[in-house]
Amino acid sequence: MAGARAIKSRIKSTKNIQQITKAMQAVSAVKMRKSEAIAISGRLYALYALNILKKIEKNTETDIKNLSPLFDSKINSKSECLVVISSDKGLAGAFNSNVIKKSEKLIASSNQKVDIVAVGKKGRDYFARKGLTIAKGFEGVGDLGTLAEAKEISDFVINLFIEKKYSKIDIVYTNFISALKQEVVVRPLLPLHKETLEQVVANIIPESGKYSELKASFKDDALYSFESSPEEIIHELVPKLVELEVYHSILEANASEHSARMLAMKNASENAKDMISSLTIKYNKERQAQITKELIEITSGKNALEASNE
Repeated sequence: MAGARAIKSRIKSTKNIQQITKAMQAVSAVKMRKSEAIAISGRLYALYALNILKKIEKNTETDIKNLSPLFDSKINSKSECLVVISSDKGLAGAFNSNVIKKSEKLIASSNQKVDIVAVGKKGRDYFARKGLTIAKGFEGVGDLGTLAEAKEISDFVINLFIEKKYSKIDIVYTNFISALKQEVVVRPLLPLHKETLEQVVANIIPESGKYSELKASFKDDALYSFESSPEEIIHELVPKLVELEVYHSILEANASEHSARMLAMKNASENAKDMISSLTIKYNKERQAQITKELIEITSGKNALEASNE
């Protein structure tokens, strides 16, 4: 009976784990949908901001690259910076390991010193153990990132670039494609490139699905009257585009993290179900063997008594 009791105890503990993983799966599904909705909500702002940049460049006949230091691609520095977006928590499948592997490949392929701006505890702890320089670590943006949190990160990165500490700053994060598919991507963050900004904005707008119909709400025929100088407008607008790019990357990573955790917890729940089924069969066999053993002992005792009475 000791074996049967041990199996029954394992069944009970596995059922408790299954309840926890199911709850975590449900919570991650809700957070994933919220992150996706928030990520898409800023697309019109991004489109109009880019449109203003184009209008300024067209109306002033001035290359906007000459109006902001954030477009400077000729910084003489022997160091580069990598903004790595990971999570603060585990139990998210291969979410963090995929981001870290991609970052390590970039570091290995660079012929310059690479420092890390770590968004997320997992990435920060990993690269700190590896001995890389952590320029700064940010935590607490793993559930539903806010614009204020993104601004803190973007302001720090912008100051690093303006101070010419790094020749370039790239960002590594997990792009949310669907609930079943996420992809680790690397994008140039600074110096700014109009093509990169256009690509980021294009990725915010889905081609199909729940939010695709709002794409038509963008109008490119508006006439602008610029009261401030182009320099003043660029000075205010360009940092906000960097902030938007960081914010969008965080939200994409958040949605991907919650999706990865949802799938990991779903797999864990299914594995727990299979284990419970297997343990139940094993428990029944153990009980059957114990009952059979007891019946044999009773029968043997009876036969021995009958034999002694004869």
